[in-house]
Amino acid sequence: ICGLSAGKIADKVIQNLEDPTDEAITNIRKTFQGIALFGPSVCLGTLSYTMPEDPAIAQILLALAVGLQSFNAAGYGAANQEKAGEKWTGLLYGITSLPSVMVGTFAVYLTGRI
Repeated sequence: ICGLSAGKIADKVIQNLEDPTDEAITNIRKTFQGIALFGPSVCLGTLSYTMPEDPAIAQILLALAVGLQSFNAAGYGAANQEKAGEKWTGLLYGITSLPSVMVGTFAVYLTGRI
């Protein structure tokens, strides 16, 4: 529900711009990316700092944290490799993907060993 809402809201904000330049669209995407990163951290921080006695409140905070992460979809592309130019896109994509692929590969192995 949050992902669909985030996409619709971002699209509506972009459509309401008088002059939708690339910079304005990037700023909107960065805002939604910020919500996707900051929102869950606030929810999980609140959950860990003030452990509620009512399980429903803990469930709401956890569901809200997961839901706010879906704002990432609306903010996707805020700082992607294509903005550097077509000449460097492939190289930058390879360089930025390598660490995540390596961590993902070794994390599975280490988890199995543990």
